[in-house]
Amino acid sequence: MDVWKTRCLTLAGLALLSACSTEVQSDPGEEPATERRLSLSDVATESAPEGFTAFLYSERDADVFTRMPDDEASGSGVPVRVIHTEVGDRVREGQLLATLEDDVAQLEVQRFRPEVEESRLQLERLRELHETGVVSDAEYEAALYTNQRAEAALGWAELYLSRTQVRAPFSGVVSQRYVRVGQVVDETEPLFRVTALSPLRARLLVPEEQVDEFSIGDPVPIRDADDHTIMGEVIIVGPTVDPGSGTREVIIEIRQVGEFRPGASIVVGGPLLESAQGAGS
Repeated sequence: MDVWKTRCLTLAGLALLSACSTEVQSDPGEEPATERRLSLSDVATESAPEGFTAFLYSERDADVFTRMPDDEASGSGVPVRVIHTEVGDRVREGQLLATLEDDVAQLEVQRFRPEVEESRLQLERLRELHETGVVSDAEYEAALYTNQRAEAALGWAELYLSRTQVRAPFSGVVSQRYVRVGQVVDETEPLFRVTALSPLRARLLVPEEQVDEFSIGDPVPIRDADDHTIMGEVIIVGPTVDPGSGTREVIIEIRQVGEFRPGASIVVGGPLLESAQGAGS
């Protein structure tokens, strides 16, 4: 009899354990799981940084091409002879970045300079004779057109020669170098990328109901990933609303950039926005 009671108690315990196990493995679609997901979402929202996240960019940021004239002299491309700058170098507007092979261009300039000088002297002689009536209008005009064609040819040769010198379009830093010495390039492929380090801008897409927080000329605090803060200025508030997102474009500009760099992830506004606006008013 004691053995039978023991077996019954054992079976009852197993049944109870099975029931508890079934209750723990609940359906994820039931209410308790939904409540758990909502609470996790609330925590993530509360821990998110306040303000508008964006990336800094430079308005002057461009690839630099050879800009070789498209004529028979350029052929299929020109080899790079010398590279004068490297990635990270600061450059001034007009500074030489690279020199392409210029032997043909030099010869073309030397070829047309004597022709221009000869045609100019001939035109001067005929002008004097034309004024005295010795030379007809047709002869004088022919000499004039010859001189103009020679000057145009020389101008084209000098343009071709100048384009063998690749120069910085504005002051900044060399952020990319795409070519090597000896590489054949043409006007379709970039050689360098030059990026101005200041001023920097950030583009925000602000919900329509919050856009009143930004007015042109207002100071705006900007924080980077290391929690460094710098002041920017609102320079553009978009006049229209994007119908898809219900936002308006706001452009912030930083003139004194300090340690901030193009491409940096930032947070604009946040807790300091109201105090910054109060200080500027």
